[in-house]
Amino acid sequence: MPLKINRILIVGFIVLMSGLKIFAQETKTLTLEGSVELALKNNPEIKMAEKELAKAKASEWEAYSNIMPQLSASASIQHAWEIQTSTIPNFIKLMLPAELSQIIPQFANMPDYVQIAFGLENTFRYGATLTQPLFLGGAGVAGIKIADAAQQAAEQNLKSKKQNLIYNTTNAFYTCLLANEIINVQEEALSQTEANLEIVSKKLDVGSASGFDKMRAEVEVANLKPQVIAARNNYKAALTQLRMILGLPRMEEIKVEGVFIYSEDDFASMSLLEIQNLALQHRPELIALQNQKYITQKGISIARSNFLPKMFFQTDYSYLAMKDDYDIAQRDFSKGFTSAISLQIPLFTGFKNSKQYQKAKLDHNIMLDTEKQVKDGIMAEVEVSYDKYREAKEKFIAARHSVELATEALRLANMMYKEGANTQLDVLNSQLALRQSRLNYVSSIYEYQMARYQLRKGAGLLEGVLK
Repeated sequence: MPLKINRILIVGFIVLMSGLKIFAQETKTLTLEGSVELALKNNPEIKMAEKELAKAKASEWEAYSNIMPQLSASASIQHAWEIQTSTIPNFIKLMLPAELSQIIPQFANMPDYVQIAFGLENTFRYGATLTQPLFLGGAGVAGIKIADAAQQAAEQNLKSKKQNLIYNTTNAFYTCLLANEIINVQEEALSQTEANLEIVSKKLDVGSASGFDKMRAEVEVANLKPQVIAARNNYKAALTQLRMILGLPRMEEIKVEGVFIYSEDDFASMSLLEIQNLALQHRPELIALQNQKYITQKGISIARSNFLPKMFFQTDYSYLAMKDDYDIAQRDFSKGFTSAISLQIPLFTGFKNSKQYQKAKLDHNIMLDTEKQVKDGIMAEVEVSYDKYREAKEKFIAARHSVELATEALRLANMMYKEGANTQLDVLNSQLALRQSRLNYVSSIYEYQMARYQLRKGAGLLEGVLK
């Protein structure tokens, strides 16, 4: 029995220590820079794009192999279960004079044709073959240029995904900051209403306030408490979204560290046309599309090469031995060394080449139309982002001034209410105005920061964290 009790105590101790370890788990504090770094490290879409880039680099070496010499070695053993025979004229009978039959009677009975077997039962061969393309109709060089353009397109695709991820991570991080600021605003507003309720209660005790004033103050406190709870839940939801983007474990506790700071952007001094020109030069999607257009252009060259002749040089160096048994040595082999230049001329391929050429031209024309469509979309996107940025900047300036006015208005309202110069309704209205002004302020600076990121992303220049 004591042994059983000891086991129970040990198990209980282990469970207790495990629980303490869980509760002692540290909360991970995330900055904006750290969040972006984690996202770029853990995001599966980025990892896939990096693998696609590695594949593109391998394809470039593969394209070079089409014009480089090909060297192959071979070895073979062949056994003839039955050796074929050929029927040939009896050259011995033809070469000897007919009068010989008078001396040798059997000569007249010799057959006019005889069967002879060529080769032995076992054939051994080994050697090496070198093949060098001399002319491929331009397909080899076009293939290399296509592979190089595909690699550049993959690089731009990776860059585009990184910029999208930076923007999404920043949006998620700032959403957490915004939710946290809203909690502060709502909690401060609740503190102000509770302080106002205390003042009203004291004035009621001395007969300078009515019961209705106290009831109104209590209602205001009760109305704000659900808003504080909702703000806290929104903050938790924002943290969950950020955790998902960063690829962190679902149960890992995190918190964000940072403040909203207004900073002038370099783009503020640039015109819309200047930013649009930057977008045409730097947008990774457009650069990737231009590489795709170049690929379709070289695809026409490859399709055209199918109509042209192709020339190859080939050299074969080998050893051959033939025996009726397997007792073979190096002295049994004979050396062969040959070289040849071959020319392949396509004459008729069932209209396959002409249709491939037609498809290649259509692919290029489609890419031209796509390029125009993407350019128009980028120009419109930059224009919308530019207007949004200017709007967010003006909203922030107005909201900042509004907070200053509302703060002073509440101070005066509280002072005048204590002195009996105004009513409690004036205080409540001032508190509501300040709360709304502060909410507008944090929302406006959030919009301003995201408008900065959106504008730089639209220009293709979102490389990191903005200060």
